[in-house]
Amino acid sequence: MGLLSFLRELADGGGTADDKLVHQELEQVRQMAEAAERGEEMADGSVLGPKIRRRYHFVGSVQGVGFRFTTTNLASAVGATGWVRNEHDGSVTVEVQGIVEQIDAVIAGLNRYYNGSRWLGGFTIDDVKDIPVVDQEFGFEPLY
Repeated sequence: MGLLSFLRELADGGGTADDKLVHQELEQVRQMAEAAERGEEMADGSVLGPKIRRRYHFVGSVQGVGFRFTTTNLASAVGATGWVRNEHDGSVTVEVQGIVEQIDAVIAGLNRYYNGSRWLGGFTIDDVKDIPVVDQEFGFEPLY
């Protein structure tokens, strides 16, 4: 099943139990991030945050496979901001911003889809850097 079909099934309430669990996890992370933005405490009294920004460099099977589309959908699902861009050398660069749980959810989702049982090939994260947060950034977008 392709990613578009997978996302349509989730939106229509279909998909496997695992797919529904992933959708619920992404929604939970988005709600956590919204609570952190408002400065609310979690049930255990902890406070989430602060926002961070990370730049990832992906190599492997990352171009021509819907990687930008998937990254954009995952980041949007959890409310993270940033961008994803194909590079001339066949790699992909991603800058993602949010609380660490949002960023981890995006990377975990990419791993689940591209390095899991649904996909042949996969990717490796070649480099990760924490970089300064970008103020007044709204949304996540693919760059061309």
